[in-house]
Amino acid sequence: MSNIDILMASYNSEKYIASQINSILSQTYNDYHIYINDDISTDNTLNILQNYKKQYNNIFSISQSSKKQGIKENFSTLMDKSTADYIMFSDHDDHWFDNKIEITYNEMTALEKKYSAFAPLLVFTDKTVTDSNLNIINQSHNKCEKLNTKNISFNRLLMGNVVSGCTIMINKPLKEICGHINKNAIMHDYWIALTAAAFGHISYINKPTMYYRQHSNNTLGAKSYSIKLALQKLKEGRKNMQQAVFQNIIQAECFLNQYENVLNSNHKKILKEFISLKNKRNIYFIDSIIKNHFYKSGFIRNAGLFFAFL
Repeated sequence: MSNIDILMASYNSEKYIASQINSILSQTYNDYHIYINDDISTDNTLNILQNYKKQYNNIFSISQSSKKQGIKENFSTLMDKSTADYIMFSDHDDHWFDNKIEITYNEMTALEKKYSAFAPLLVFTDKTVTDSNLNIINQSHNKCEKLNTKNISFNRLLMGNVVSGCTIMINKPLKEICGHINKNAIMHDYWIALTAAAFGHISYINKPTMYYRQHSNNTLGAKSYSIKLALQKLKEGRKNMQQAVFQNIIQAECFLNQYENVLNSNHKKILKEFISLKNKRNIYFIDSIIKNHFYKSGFIRNAGLFFAFL
């Protein structure tokens, strides 16, 4: 068995964190260590965590930020501390199925046999969406959001992320390439997915391994994607849609700057083509999207993308 670090970023988590920790403690695979960094909670979270540490001191490490960090920087800080063979990321308010680690680790070892243990590797899964009491809303998060998990190319990831951080496992080679997550990354999981696509390999397990709890305090939530939602987004204005793409372009610029000396020529070319979108409109924008396969997931999202730049 190989050691796994489970990284959890907590903040005002007193309602749900015990449920999540208990689901990790019930795993069928048990060679892991849980690292939790609390982002200066103002509720009872830290006391709950300290009680768990007293009971399970051998597998718990608890720390607290010296200043407010936010979720991306919190996970980056935890990654910096990890020395394990593999890393998994845990939200503080979800609930893992008892075989989540085992299923994900088995896929990781299969990838290592296929590509080498020295290759940067990432595995992610689907998740089941629930309400705050774990009543099921949708069995498949990825299906309800109509995410294209069959095509996880670098080109497509530049335009939109489909890799959900709370479902992933990465190996040490990928962690070492990522380093500390770039401050201009949209989110930690997005940056990690881009790095895996550029330098290694990604595998998707088409089954849920956890309950993804939806409640009023979620940092990022799941939404069923529909024509009605798409029309609502269109009404919000082309400017907002353009800004979302420009955020991705800024992230791509940072990615190129950070990795330019180690990227292969093809990925450099792809990044430069994507970055050039900031200066394109109308047919020139659409032509570049089609030529370089900078697609989003699904027809509706792509129709909205084209509309925003016509």
